[in-house]
Amino acid sequence: MISKEDFQSWKDHSVTQAFFEACEQRVEDAKEILASGAGLEPDQDNYFRGFIQAYREIQSFSVEDAQ
Repeated sequence: MISKEDFQSWKDHSVTQAFFEACEQRVEDAKEILASGAGLEPDQDNYFRGFIQAYREIQSFSVEDAQ
């Protein structure tokens, strides 16, 4: 089992922070792609909406999810 302290230590680590920053950048990039052509390619719109949701789920991961 992972303790809350271990989980917080992992989240505070510089490598983890860089990972989450990269996730956020990918979300922002996907939002820009969606905004620039929304409605033109419905399959692509669906892909990027799912992509964004997946990254948001990663970003919201908590210690309770790890147990």
